[in-house]
Amino acid sequence: ERMMYRSSIAVAGESAASYALIKLIPSGTGASKPLDLNLALVLDVSGSMYEEDGTGISRLKRIQDAAVAAIDKFKGDDTISIVAFAHNAQVVLPPTSISDKDKIEDVIRKIDMFDVDPGGTAMDEGIKLAIGEVEQLAGTGKLTQLVVLTDGETSGETTCRQLAEQAGQKKIRFNVIGVGTEWNQSLIKDLAKLAGGEWGYIDVNDASAAERVFVHQFEALAATGFLNVEMHLRAMKDIKIKRVRMVVPEIKELAANEVEERHLVANLGTLERDKPTRYILDLSLPKRPDGKFRIADIEITFDPGTGKRETTGAYPLEVSYSAQQGYVNAEVARHIDEVQIFELNKNLQQAIATNNQQEA
Repeated sequence: ERMMYRSSIAVAGESAASYALIKLIPSGTGASKPLDLNLALVLDVSGSMYEEDGTGISRLKRIQDAAVAAIDKFKGDDTISIVAFAHNAQVVLPPTSISDKDKIEDVIRKIDMFDVDPGGTAMDEGIKLAIGEVEQLAGTGKLTQLVVLTDGETSGETTCRQLAEQAGQKKIRFNVIGVGTEWNQSLIKDLAKLAGGEWGYIDVNDASAAERVFVHQFEALAATGFLNVEMHLRAMKDIKIKRVRMVVPEIKELAANEVEERHLVANLGTLERDKPTRYILDLSLPKRPDGKFRIADIEITFDPGTGKRETTGAYPLEVSYSAQQGYVNAEVARHIDEVQIFELNKNLQQAIATNNQQEA
């Protein structure tokens, strides 16, 4: 679905700024069933994971309970590997069918009993081992994914970022979860962005937060039906597409690469069946006579798990020109307001982090 910020636009000068809202509803017949999941769970078992945060239950115990509960969301054809890391890292469960739940649960329950020294946090070693495990089974029709959980600062931050970037190039996504009060938010966000995944946080003051976060994460992974989704934007002459931002389910700017003149491609990652996503396009529109004009063609391409790319075909994005500005579309305006508040907040956080009181 496509809709413009205004029902019609009046351009007084040479050009004028405007916005378009694009909605994707991934419910077509292309994804007949959820993709098989090839998952590696990368868990921090350092000494700080034994802190209880006033809940009476250690962070590690909460994570173990949450992981066991969330495994029920998977299908029999899914596989899971488990890596424990602290001062060093170890593969405690090589790729195992989710149908062998007793074995998986036993490893999760005993994850602090393996030969991992709790006196440190080497997340880079854990990530490296996990990538090696999932690469064994990566292939057509599978969603290959890491879910990384940490509660503290880590050594090897540069290596972590390099591994996330390499994983992103191989279509191995990261979801990174922080827990506690000392986790490195900047690093976690960077890893998720570089690997095309998501990041989250478990509230240490909420005893049931870990289970909610894990169940939500695993439900979303189990429902994925479309891989490597791309939005192709082909602008007409004198039309400029300045920026592409996701606004639902989260706000983030997307890199839009110009593969040829006036042809931009934005990578949308993976999409779940029946979970709409929304995007705002920032546009610069030239002066035109009154009337309706096509300003761009929008095409979505994707892999439904067959290894072959499919397409929605091209849909026109149109705008009406008139002597007077038309009415504002409230739905589009709401998303633009949310984006502006989000960016103001980001600037505020940066000013606080650099102790720039005047800017704050």
